[in-house]
Order: sequence, then structure tokens, then C-alpha cells
Amino acid sequence: MTGIQSCGPWRDTDGAYLDVEAAISFTQAFQDQHGGGDCGLHWAATSGWCLYTADKEDRYLSGVRWPGSGLLPEPRLIAAFVDAFRLDPAKSGSSEQPSYRQEGQDFPMLLDSLAPYLPGQPCLFEEPQIRFADLHRRAYENRVRRALVSRAADPLTHLYLRQGELTALLHLLEYAESSNPSALNRLLAADLGARAGRPPEAAETYKGALQEANHRRQTP
Repeated sequence: MTGIQSCGPWRDTDGAYLDVEAAISFTQAFQDQHGGGDCGLHWAATSGWCLYTADKEDRYLSGVRWPGSGLLPEPRLIAAFVDAFRLDPAKSGSSEQPSYRQEGQDFPMLLDSLAPYLPGQPCLFEEPQIRFADLHRRAYENRVRRALVSRAADPLTHLYLRQGELTALLHLLEYAESSNPSALNRLLAADLGARAGRPPEAAETYKGALQEANHRRQTP
């Protein structure tokens, strides 16, 4: 996932009525696997979720699959639908668009149905896109932290890299650090640099710093 969008209810420039909509966008790598064009999840307040794809030559929707699980299904059902789509797009869901609600009607009822998905506690960021970006960053930081805290049972992986590939990776880590400062970026870059025969710098304290970061994160 790379972002979220939502809008409505509103009217376009021609005066035609449009209902509530929302969308989740995916990475370019995901798009390349499914036609190369625009691809993502779309939610319509009349028909629920669908996963759409488009060919490189066609910016309009050339393939849409509907899970048919209701207007507001549990998130785990949509996650399972996306997994099924990635395995076999043609057999996931249906091409027939369902209808669960009449366009432009019963907005109070729709708001009541959406209420359980509001954050239960006050949020650091009220704007949804900023809140998503913060959650997105923290989710990946947690993944990186879990992966880097080595265990004795972890096998060694023999991966041969060209010097240019390693240098490019270090440049990417430096870019990530300049865009979003993180101790994880610095420590990983130091560790990789040390393994490549460069001065160890912070690599000797690598594991200890990770453990300290974990301790601070878990301490109220």
C-alpha cells in the first residue's frame, strides 16, 4: 500500500450527483504484476469494495473484480480477497458489480455503519492521509526491527553482490535517512559498510543499539 483517498458526497462540474468513494493505492511493483497500469482497491458507497486493474495502454478500468462480501465487510475478508487476486485474478470474486445501497440516499445510516471504523483513541494526526503515512512508516520500522534482531538459530545467507549494487543500496539507505531520519537506517548502513571492509563506525554497537531501541519503545 502507498496511500489512501476518499471523497464525497459531491457533484461534478456537469451537476451530476456522485456518491461517497474511497480508494487504496498499491506500489508500482504490484501494478507491474497485474497489467502495468493503474491498479488498486476502490470502495463505492453503493457497491462496496472492488479491485481494479488497467493495461499500460488503457488508463480506464479494464478489469474489475468484486468480492461480493457486502458494503462494509471485515478488513480480513478484503485482505483475503487481495491474496486470492494475486494468486489467480480471473477466479477471485466476480466481474458483476453488486448493489447494496441506492446512490445519494440514507447518509445518516451510512455514517452509523462507518462509525465503528473511527479511531477509538485521540490520534496524533487527524488528517487521514497523514495518519496513514505515520502508520505506514511505523509498520515497516517494526518489520525491519524484527528482522535485524538476530537470533542464534538464524541461518547465514550467502548473497553475492557487485560492489556497485552494495554502493547503490547504501545510497538508498542514505536517501531514506535524509528523508525520514531513523536509527535503523543508520545502523543497517553501518553494518553493511563494515561487512564490506569499510571502517566499522557504529557497527560494533549495532545489536546493543537495536536492543536499546526496542527497550525504549516498550517502556511506557
